[in-house]
Amino acid sequence: MGRYNSPLSRQHYWGLSVLFLAVVLVAGDFTAFSPALPAIAHSFSSDIATIHWVVNAYSLIYGVIIVASGRFADIYGRRRIFFVGVFIFAISSLAGGLAEKLWVLFLCRALMGLAGALIWSAVLGMAYNLLPQERASFAGGVILAALGLATACGPVLGGFFTEYLSWRWILFINVPIALLVFLLGWNKYPVDTFGKVNNHIDYLSMLALSISLFCFLLAMDVLAQYSIKNFLVLLLLSAFILLFLAFVYTEKRAKTNALVPLGLIENASFLSAGFSVMLVAAAFFATLVYIPLLFISVHHYSALQAGVALLPMMVTSGVFAFISGFLHEKLGARLLICVGALGMSIGLFWLSTLKGEMSYFQFVPALLLIGTSLGIYSPAVVTAAVTVVDPAESSLAGAVIYMFRFLGGAIALGINATILAVAHDLETGIYRAFFVDGIVAFIGFLIPLVFYKNQLIKIFRE
Repeated sequence: MGRYNSPLSRQHYWGLSVLFLAVVLVAGDFTAFSPALPAIAHSFSSDIATIHWVVNAYSLIYGVIIVASGRFADIYGRRRIFFVGVFIFAISSLAGGLAEKLWVLFLCRALMGLAGALIWSAVLGMAYNLLPQERASFAGGVILAALGLATACGPVLGGFFTEYLSWRWILFINVPIALLVFLLGWNKYPVDTFGKVNNHIDYLSMLALSISLFCFLLAMDVLAQYSIKNFLVLLLLSAFILLFLAFVYTEKRAKTNALVPLGLIENASFLSAGFSVMLVAAAFFATLVYIPLLFISVHHYSALQAGVALLPMMVTSGVFAFISGFLHEKLGARLLICVGALGMSIGLFWLSTLKGEMSYFQFVPALLLIGTSLGIYSPAVVTAAVTVVDPAESSLAGAVIYMFRFLGGAIALGINATILAVAHDLETGIYRAFFVDGIVAFIGFLIPLVFYKNQLIKIFRE
């Protein structure tokens, strides 16, 4: 039978529908908050530097949990972990929408990061196991389509809710969607079979990494209000260093059960891709958060207009992520990684120059460049990372790359929040953040450029 001739049953289509909705739920929620941050700050009479924790709490927990969540799915079953994640996502969304205290909202967002990681890791395995092997590419296409649609529409929907209802509806709308996913999944998705995995979860490493990064981000938050000599700042930075060293120590002792196995760390090709992802993620997170903030607070756009303003970047990113697959066959991952990272850097430097009275259309070319570069870069770097490791570790390698991405974004937002807080006005702080993130993304370009220098020279000579 031909490769594409395996017929799909109604159960297959129902199963894919469940997974499509689940991806929309998780991915759309994350990007929807970008135009809502000023309104949230106003609701709680807080400053933007503190409100960044709405995004940071989600990103930090998601980044730390994503690797372990894949093992949870392997040990306890993907379908079971999927339902646990959907349930936690729904409950924490409802509680976050009703939150009257800022710390409650932050806690709920952290729980949503946990739930999002559980859902995403389960969805990937469920999608590829649902269909016959020869239709695996179709399953991947459905997941990528849902991811692209949700990522692009998230800021628009977030802006709409913020403008015409309340930012709280970004969270409330998750509840009926999660309920629908839960009910359809329970009734329509087939029960999976799984074998008991002997590997254990390295909870100690996970805890050390989580608390160490939390201390670092909190130190950045306190630094914005005081100075580097403040006792609390020094205490938090010291705790960050000690706990991070503890993480490294426990990772070495955990061996095969390590959160990031030693084999991946010792793989120079994989490690260069990981650090590049961590740095380039700063560019994406910066534009996702600060472009709406700039338009709302400086150029006086509505929340909905600010969400729509991100569409050129988000749509272009999705389109070129699709095109990147075809370019990969002709140019290879190395060239695409370097071109994408360099484009992100140039785009941010470009944004940092657009000061004063500017029309929206003057921002569009820079946003298109960032979106195009991100679309080219992301699939190429993930492909490069998973193909330089043992095939048995490819899923784990992909999860670790996602960890680098979200942790890099969380750290970048923590540093950017400090830049904004110490600037004499918000506009100056945003443009400084763009410039600094441009430098960070450029370093993300230099790492693969240096590592792949000989291969790139060979490509151009050919």
